[in-house]
Amino acid sequence: MSLRPSRAVRAIELALFVAALLVAGLVVLALLWSGRGPYEDLARANGVDRTTLIAHIPGGGTYVTDRNGLVAIHERWSTYVTGGIADPPRFEPVPLFTDDEYQHMADVRHVFDVAKFLVPVGLVVIVTRLRRARLRGPGEMWRLVGDGSLIGAGIVAVIGVLAIVAFEPLFLAFHYVFFPQGNFLFDPATSNIVRVYPDWYWEGITLRVGLSFIGLSVALAVVAFLRLRVAK
Repeated sequence: MSLRPSRAVRAIELALFVAALLVAGLVVLALLWSGRGPYEDLARANGVDRTTLIAHIPGGGTYVTDRNGLVAIHERWSTYVTGGIADPPRFEPVPLFTDDEYQHMADVRHVFDVAKFLVPVGLVVIVTRLRRARLRGPGEMWRLVGDGSLIGAGIVAVIGVLAIVAFEPLFLAFHYVFFPQGNFLFDPATSNIVRVYPDWYWEGITLRVGLSFIGLSVALAVVAFLRLRVAK
């Protein structure tokens, strides 16, 4: 026999569960999709065979790299910003990135560091909420999982729709929140960071992270509602 909480307690419990699920789930998926494979797949899908980068050498110049070289550059940056190596990559004998670009990538690494810290915090919140709900009965716990998963999926779906119709404003808003210093505003005509990470990359990765979260959340909700039927 389960004891139903008040509406206020239920709302707070559900809000905490959803917030923790969003934080932990999206951060983990962002890390999983940040590697070499997804970048290479997106580059191939967008017909990227070679890219011309700016060579930061006296007198100027250009540096042409094929898709494999571009993927290798991304892999080195990705390993750095996600904490796989301590120091940022240096590209020799042709320097490819400015001091401002290195500073921005250091800021990106800091955001990832904070995000990774929030993953275990989110998991603790999820486990705590589930244990408290379980004390009132298995039905209450599975109801929390099902409702919370569907709400989380719905929130990500709404953000996804907004990204489809207005990706650039949403992208800028995201960066202004996490990089209020504004050092992400690089000129596409002179920035290699923008050339390595053009719109097709951000749109593709955002889609993959969002769809992965929605798919996993819906699957979790289905399991929860099936268990709920057994628990009744």
